[in-house]
Amino acid sequence: MTKIRYSKERLRSNLRLGIFFTALGIILALLSLVTSDWRDISIKTVGIGQLGAGLFMFIIYYFENKKQYLTLNNGELIKNTLFPKKIKLSEVKSIREFAGDLKLILKKSEFIIDTQIIEPNSLMELKNELKNYNLK
Repeated sequence: MTKIRYSKERLRSNLRLGIFFTALGIILALLSLVTSDWRDISIKTVGIGQLGAGLFMFIIYYFENKKQYLTLNNGELIKNTLFPKKIKLSEVKSIREFAGDLKLILKKSEFIIDTQIIEPNSLMELKNELKNYNLK
């Protein structure tokens, strides 16, 4: 089984956003305890929303760091999303590179791989694996 990894920049960005939103949420929630005289929107409500956004970013970071972007396993290519997408490499008719993406063309559909979020070493590994299946 080969994992095609996300770039470190993407993972770090998700982690930073999680820290930022969580810190902002905590600050706003604490600020709402100090100043309770606000007119329309409660700072506490906004702070709780920011905390929720921060936790969501931490969940995305954890999921992407654990699962990674793609998995190659026994001739299958799996895109690890909330609902994983799976194709058999033997069913791929051709591959096209367009605007930095790899487009795997099957009989009835297309499978698009965003190469800009893949770590460079993993991208070379993916392209070598696709060459092994005589896909061009």
